[in-house]
Amino acid sequence: MESDGNNETKAKSIALGLFIGLSPFWGFHSFLAITLSVYFKMNKLLTFMASQITFPPLIPLIIFLAMMVGQPFVSNTTSLENQSFDFEFIKNNLTQYIIGSFILATCCSIVFGFLSYFILEKFQPQNKKMK
Repeated sequence: MESDGNNETKAKSIALGLFIGLSPFWGFHSFLAITLSVYFKMNKLLTFMASQITFPPLIPLIIFLAMMVGQPFVSNTTSLENQSFDFEFIKNNLTQYIIGSFILATCCSIVFGFLSYFILEKFQPQNKKMK
């Protein structure tokens, strides 16, 4: 985990990875995670691992949450009851999905970034930081 990095950098790396992983850049998550972590001098491994949140069992849940979050921000919303979340559904509701996914990505990265920072601070006491 590149233990020489501080907790702030590790938490920012996790937040960046989650943002990239939940964003609608399907197919480019790994490339973006590595590239942006190098550019911003963050922990590459943590950023890459956090961006892998979109593994197949979670994809329908992520799409559903993005659609729910984006629903209040578009004028022509679709009822999500009894819908199959396939490519046709997303194509017809692309604006709602993109807006929702960016809002979901931003909120999750902020929450989990702070959460990971506080967890790292709790499990790395001050005397171990002074090595």
